[in-house]
Amino acid sequence: MNIAICDDEMSSVELMDEKIRKYMDETLKGEKPYRIDVFGDGESLIKEFEAGNYADVVLLDIDMPGMDGFEAASHIQRIREETLILFVTNYEDKVYQSYEYHPFWFIRKSRPEDLDGVLPKIVRKIEAENEKKNHVIELRADNETIRIDINRVIYITSFKHDIIIKDSEKGDLQVRCKISGIENELQPFNIIRIQRGVLVNCKYISKITSREVILTTGERFGLSRSCAEYVKNEYHNYIRSSLI
Repeated sequence: MNIAICDDEMSSVELMDEKIRKYMDETLKGEKPYRIDVFGDGESLIKEFEAGNYADVVLLDIDMPGMDGFEAASHIQRIREETLILFVTNYEDKVYQSYEYHPFWFIRKSRPEDLDGVLPKIVRKIEAENEKKNHVIELRADNETIRIDINRVIYITSFKHDIIIKDSEKGDLQVRCKISGIENELQPFNIIRIQRGVLVNCKYISKITSREVILTTGERFGLSRSCAEYVKNEYHNYIRSSLI
């Protein structure tokens, strides 16, 4: 597990580093290999991400000179959206501003002991994500069996007698199949119907309004009135399960 601490206050860095090492070495008894990298500013952290040296989790101070934590978080999420971000700050009112960046947690510098309760959640979350990384399933189409990576499916739409699967890496895949025939198979993987002929992966939902679903890709789909309550409930369940 690669951990990054980005804070311009050395006393705060030392305290977080100490707590992390104590948990990993003493509580977990060294069962989980890890590395901690320390950065004194947002710019140097982002340079590492741009070079492909990613962290699984970043403890990110919000109030830093130059690039602040919010700006750094925005860059991180564009480069590697699965990185977990924990915002750290002296100012509790910043918690409301932080929601825009979908942080995993919010740590107050006045209560560093909060990190003790968060560390087990971080480890469980990363382990769960690692298990799902190569989650490939087989779908039975009319004349073939196709293998798809659930984590790369952004959405599926119906087109005449076919479906079009939007893959985050491979683009569009058109298959002879009815969307109703695969809907039940995909629902356990958080791919849900938002209107007739459209299934969306909860992983790629950015926002749900009363009329539409907005994806992290910027694409928008109308939200059927009959599906609205179901979609919101499923998405909230997905978010809660993601934090466990």
